Amino acid sequence: MSVGLSPARAVERLRLEAARERVERSTLPIETIAVMTGFHDPERMRRAFLREFHQPPQAVRRNAADSPG
Repeated sequence: MSVGLSPARAVERLRLEAARERVERSTLPIETIAVMTGFHDPERMRRAFLREFHQPPQAVRRNAADSPG
């Protein structure tokens, strides 16, 4: 099955999904989540979030906290 992504892009997408879930559901520092999910530093993760979700991790966290449920 082809998904149309390069291997590097597919790995980044998996890292992003893991990072997004942790950002939304935990109170861990963004820096810790970046290291845990393979981005190595928060700036690299921030750039990936902007590309994929059009907002930085801090905004994703705020939006999750503001959402009901």
